[in-house]
Amino acid sequence: MSRGEREALTGLITSLIVLALFLWHLTDLAANGALVGPDALQIWARRVLVLVAWSIGIAIVVSVAFAILHAVVTGERGDDRRDERDRDIDRRALTFAWYLLSFGLLGVIIDLALGATALRAMNLILALCAGSEILKDALRFWLYRRGA
Repeated sequence: MSRGEREALTGLITSLIVLALFLWHLTDLAANGALVGPDALQIWARRVLVLVAWSIGIAIVVSVAFAILHAVVTGERGDDRRDERDRDIDRRALTFAWYLLSFGLLGVIIDLALGATALRAMNLILALCAGSEILKDALRFWLYRRGA
């Protein structure tokens, strides 16, 4: 497994863990009625900030654990060199992620214009960010596996 594949896979695993944590916390907030009332957006934002901090720690733990596991299983030493293929794969995956994010944000603006709440808009924006990150890492992994 190449360095790029490992990076894409660890990014994908991290994103899925963080998404699961966010959905768990969001359903907990909704079940407790915390997302109703004038303070709902502030409560939501505080919870998201905590999850952002957690996501940094999760990313570090997943990356280190995956690197150690890969070194133990394969016995290979990591090669940190990047070439044109790596940059092309990154560019292609990032382009699709930006398209999803850009058109999704346009959809959120349209949704707000049609009367959606700010809390709904913030949830959609966060979902778009998570979705575009997952798409980027999944595409990178697929492109490396395909040999693009």
